[in-house]
Amino acid sequence: MKRTLLTIAAAVAITAGLTTPKASAQTLNMDMSWGIRNQMMYQAQGEAAARAAAAAYYNYMQRLRQMGYTGPSLPTGVTPQTLQAANQRLQQAYDSYNRSAANNSQRTSNAINDWTMQAIRGCYPVVDAYGQKTYVCH
Repeated sequence: MKRTLLTIAAAVAITAGLTTPKASAQTLNMDMSWGIRNQMMYQAQGEAAARAAAAAYYNYMQRLRQMGYTGPSLPTGVTPQTLQAANQRLQQAYDSYNRSAANNSQRTSNAINDWTMQAIRGCYPVVDAYGQKTYVCH
């Protein structure tokens, strides 16, 4: 009994001494700086476009005032309805993208499963009584 405990203690000590403090299966650091740079660039482009649109409207209204226009400011075209419509289009694009990604993932999964069932397991596809594709294996 004493000899078994000493053997176990020695094995634990050796194992503890051989292991490194770092895990051996660590992922590499991913350089995402390009994504951050692109995000900042697109943000700057959007801000510049908004500033340009605001400046164009402001300059147009100034020219109208210089020519004698005394009425209210002209509508800009930006209303709660146009913002809501833009947000709806953005949401539709997002949903469409996600639906496409899910469909593509499902097609890939189906293809891998089909290959696995037929090539590796030796099964063959059949359609069951409910119209669903299934496999019969030997």
